[in-house]
Amino acid sequence: MQLIVAITLTAGYVGLSLMFGGIRPEAGVPWWFFVPSAVAFFASGLAVLIMGRLPTPWINGPCYGPPSRHVHLSWRGAVWLPVWTPILLVLWHVLAILRMHFSLGRVFFLVAALALAVPALAALRSRREIRLLRNGEAAMARVYRSQSMGEWTNRIAYHFRTAEGAAVSGRAWDAGYHTPENASVPVFYDADNPQDHAVACGSWFEAEKSIRADGE
Repeated sequence: MQLIVAITLTAGYVGLSLMFGGIRPEAGVPWWFFVPSAVAFFASGLAVLIMGRLPTPWINGPCYGPPSRHVHLSWRGAVWLPVWTPILLVLWHVLAILRMHFSLGRVFFLVAALALAVPALAALRSRREIRLLRNGEAAMARVYRSQSMGEWTNRIAYHFRTAEGAAVSGRAWDAGYHTPENASVPVFYDADNPQDHAVACGSWFEAEKSIRADGE
């Protein structure tokens, strides 16, 4: 369901941006810039409003079973990630304008490669998080510092102990959960390398709780 919502919002934001902003930059008022920017602005406001009303999945206890767990896109990810698509349209138009008016040559392709590298790195990070949420060992981390960085995110520092008793510390961006200090948050780690871990509130994905554990 979350994936369907994310795809629907993405299609809606891109459709509005192209419908009123145009597909190609033209002379006159740069609607190709103002319209996608306005769409992204209102979309971000809507996303922040929705995320503020969403419950925290682990508030009543984690209840995560052993690997392998089912992992899906979180509701926060479903409403926030599509916000960036109109901004990508603006960047694409900027590159198109530069290519039309300047002989950029290799510079253009370098910038384009860097632009493609961003989603590629995001995909690699997502793959790692999904792997840890699905197959990693689960523990509870305590947040000992939470610094607000805006309306939708915090920068948190936390520590946890593995099943073998090893102490591990880490830092992460809070993905819209506004996790306060002294809160307990699930963390999923590689048993062979606990430094390779993902804290639940720092990911756009969620591991489903164990039905068996919920019923105990």
